[in-house]
Amino acid sequence: MPGFNGFQESSKRFTGIPDQFFSEILPILYDADAIKITLYILWSAYRIGDFGIGFTIDDFLNDKILLASIEGRKSDAEKTIASILKRLSSENILVETSVGDSIDQPVYFINSPRGRTAAVNYQKQSSVPVKVTLDAIQPNIFRLYEENIGPLTPMIADALKEAESRFSEEWIREAIEIAVSNNVRRWNYIERILERWQEEGRDGTDRRDSQEDYRRYIKGEYGEIGHH
Repeated sequence: MPGFNGFQESSKRFTGIPDQFFSEILPILYDADAIKITLYILWSAYRIGDFGIGFTIDDFLNDKILLASIEGRKSDAEKTIASILKRLSSENILVETSVGDSIDQPVYFINSPRGRTAAVNYQKQSSVPVKVTLDAIQPNIFRLYEENIGPLTPMIADALKEAESRFSEEWIREAIEIAVSNNVRRWNYIERILERWQEEGRDGTDRRDSQEDYRRYIKGEYGEIGHH
């Protein structure tokens, strides 16, 4: 196996890890695999942009890079991961829940305000969203916004979640690109572009129309659109 080639000093390749991991969690983690699993959970939640996301054992088994880092064969790794998740739950790092009487496939949530709420509400749901894996890292719209527009506040995160339910990821990405090219780093401006595409259709005139949006923005016709 080739050696490590060194870190890339680009903010686009960084992941945010809560300070509490180092001050409160790391001292009580008992082995290297437990550290790997905990870091993986925090990384995945950050990539998805939601600390209320749930995890099943299959989420870990489906990531070939993570699985290769766990000692032993796949069957042994499955037992190891299941044991670690149970231990993290007993340490209150994770919250364990399941649907109805199904205890064979527990779901684990990060012990945070959003995670605890998600765990309570989970029984009303039927599935856990698919996670990004280490061999298929792509910036999600939360990272894209944070890297190009501004800080990801709770209000902005909620707005982005709502946008994901209304518009395709491709639209959101392109709207952010337009905002950056026009140097209008405001969510309301991005949202107005998306809404216009939805109302009027999205075709080859989009880029030209975005310039008209920009001129109207400068003239103040969008009122409060300049605010996050």
